[in-house]
Amino acid sequence: MTSDPANLAPEAREHEIERLAQELGRLIQGADHERREDLKELAFALIREEFIHKVEPSETQGGSTPAPFNPLGTGVLLFFLGAGLSFVFGPVGLLLMLAGIGFAIWGALIIWLKG
Repeated sequence: MTSDPANLAPEAREHEIERLAQELGRLIQGADHERREDLKELAFALIREEFIHKVEPSETQGGSTPAPFNPLGTGVLLFFLGAGLSFVFGPVGLLLMLAGIGFAIWGALIIWLKG
C-alpha cells in the first residue's frame, strides 16, 4: 500500500483517491447484480460517516467553550418586539413585552447572583 496518507502531496493524494475509487468500483461491479445496489449504498454510507463523525484537528485545538446563556439580551429583544407589535396586535404585543420583562429580570438576577 502507501505510506502515511497525511504526509502525501496534493497530487499524490488525488491519485490515491482516484485509485481507491476505481478499486471500489471494480469490487462493486464484480459483485452479483442483486447485491450491487446494496454495496453502493454501503459505500456511500461509510464515506459519509467517515466525514461526518471525524472532526478536523484544527476544529478541536483552537475552539473555546461557549459562554453560558443569559436571558437578559433575549428579554430586551422581546420587550422591544412586543412594544412594536402592541400597536398592531395589542394583546400579543403586551404578552411579548411581559415575557421580555420576565426574561430581563431573570438575566439580571443571574448577573447579580454570580457577580
